[in-house]
Amino acid sequence: MKNDNLNILEIGIGTMVPNVPSSMKGYMSDNYKPGASLRAWRDYFKNSNIIGVDIQPDTIFTDERIKTYICDSTDKNSVENLIKNLNIKFDIIIDDGYHHDIAQLNTLKNFLPHLKDGGLYIIEDIYHGSIINSNPNIIKSVVDNYEYFFAGLKNNQCVIRKNKINPFDLLNNPVVFVNKYRIMG
Repeated sequence: MKNDNLNILEIGIGTMVPNVPSSMKGYMSDNYKPGASLRAWRDYFKNSNIIGVDIQPDTIFTDERIKTYICDSTDKNSVENLIKNLNIKFDIIIDDGYHHDIAQLNTLKNFLPHLKDGGLYIIEDIYHGSIINSNPNIIKSVVDNYEYFFAGLKNNQCVIRKNKINPFDLLNNPVVFVNKYRIMG
């Protein structure tokens, strides 16, 4: 996978605009440049195309194998316009955008149709006490019979694999809920 030619999308690039949702201001040094994780994905996935989307204009840049766009991931029309412009499906989608449960669910609903079969969709930073954290079955209402699991100290990550599970074969291929009580090494 590391050397494959993949299309990878990260939602949330890391704005430095103060007092806006998901701002990195105060968490990162003043010389932080938005898109650090996009650069990390590019460096790890040596042959892949990296796409980033955010709602803040200060996050927009182009670099080697990285392109970024303005897109409100919670707005279906904004997502559809982006997809129409790009004309691709993604192998991996990472939602590291607005870390609010309703936004994460709407983003999942809007982008899951644009994930390739067998692709991975990752929701980062699910906050403790959110509707997703307290009722993990809500993910099933969006993903239907795709495989998914939760990980992290308090189920703060969700990974979805776009691979249909045969509902009549659940004994041999169950939907797995993983609750890790230790930091993964």
